[in-house]
Amino acid sequence: MRGLYIHIPFCRQACRYCDFFFSVSLHYMDEFVAQLVKEIKICGKSYPAQILNTLYLGGGTPSLLSPENLDKILDAVHGTFSFRDDAEVTMECNPDDLNVAFLKMIKDRGFNRLSIGVQSFHEKELQLMRRSHNAGQAEASVKRAASAGFDNITMDLIYGVPGQSATEWEENVQRAISLPISHLSAYHITFEEGTVFDHWRKKGRLIPVHEDESVGFYGLLRDQMLSAGFDHYEISNFARHGKMSEHNLLYWSGLPYMGVGPSAHSYNGSQRSWNISSIKEYMERISRGESVSESEQLSLEERYHDYLITSLRTKWGADPKFIKDHFKKKYLKHFELKSAPFLEEGTMCITDGKITIHPNHWLITDHILKELFAD
Repeated sequence: MRGLYIHIPFCRQACRYCDFFFSVSLHYMDEFVAQLVKEIKICGKSYPAQILNTLYLGGGTPSLLSPENLDKILDAVHGTFSFRDDAEVTMECNPDDLNVAFLKMIKDRGFNRLSIGVQSFHEKELQLMRRSHNAGQAEASVKRAASAGFDNITMDLIYGVPGQSATEWEENVQRAISLPISHLSAYHITFEEGTVFDHWRKKGRLIPVHEDESVGFYGLLRDQMLSAGFDHYEISNFARHGKMSEHNLLYWSGLPYMGVGPSAHSYNGSQRSWNISSIKEYMERISRGESVSESEQLSLEERYHDYLITSLRTKWGADPKFIKDHFKKKYLKHFELKSAPFLEEGTMCITDGKITIHPNHWLITDHILKELFAD
């Protein structure tokens, strides 16, 4: 195992576009942390004496944790696992939580990377998405984090928000670039089943942006980020000064990782597992000493598909030698046969012996993958 993900499933309020597993019932927090600590210790028994590269607190909103609860979690983590001296230790945060005292507290506890959920610098977009902060807080939080000594700050932005213009999106990107960030993740808004946005779309209250506009937004994003010296290393991710997300690279490289907390996922190279998506049941099961996870053993074909899905999202692409060494020859032949037309038309290219999707065509990755998958 290379990295540990801890899911903190609590938010101050529900964003209208989000379909991640979370709860706004914060009165469960103390009891949840007590049971989470137990799961961390139990899971550690499966990976004795391993040194991890990354620790990631995601959510939900981990920045809602009190110092006392954060200490309980970190004491359990460091009492159970060992980490590289230069391990990447990330916390996802909302801008309105990042005051001076909180920043000092988490820095003193070893966090060296912040992921700040800004999403937009336009008030109308923040209000439409029902974010808990305003544009001024978003900008101030990044500057405050940098002043507190954090030199590895990543920011999330969302584009394709209904009603958003190309000018407004460009202003968001430019404002992000002007701040002391080393990484940016930018995602197109989605209308996931069960969300308020999806309900409004079905009622005609929200109209998704046209596909041509989406392509234009993505092109604008890529042009602006490259001009500012960022490396476009994954479909939705850009890094400056080589500060790519080490933790997310575990996912995209097919390396093993563990997830704890409700709805968290784990992968060991041949098996995927996931925890139940219920805080109440999660706490009850752990208190009774019962398992909170389910798992599936992946077939060779499923592992081949997973490799394509993850590797072709990145600038490094898929390695024919890796396919040859880890899968049957028929998969390499199939990959070479199906990728040939894309190579010929320039949608895919060969870089350092690996097959990549040209960044200009990353938006059609799903279409390409369908052709590359085994029948």
